Amino acid sequence: GPLKSCDIPMDYASGKHKGFAFVEYVDAEDANEAIYNLDGSELFGRVLSVSLAQHNQTNSNKALWSSDDFFQTSEESKATDGNNPGGDNVESSLKED
Repeated sequence: GPLKSCDIPMDYASGKHKGFAFVEYVDAEDANEAIYNLDGSELFGRVLSVSLAQHNQTNSNKALWSSDDFFQTSEESKATDGNNPGGDNVESSLKED
């Protein structure tokens, strides 16, 4: 389906791409089809890992500690059992087995 945007991050120190991209589709159903059809497929000898991206949890225009949310999240993380101190960073995938 039609793409809304495509971002390919670059490592400016090496001048090369980092090896991943963020692709946004106009229609969510097209995105789900792309995940289903492309995850695990091969491109130029490399296996693709295609999944839903996580929402950006921080506002890059502000310092991370400039809001009370950072401190509350930090305190909540300390109160957990320590199995996942950084929060939920699990990638979702719609791949069917």
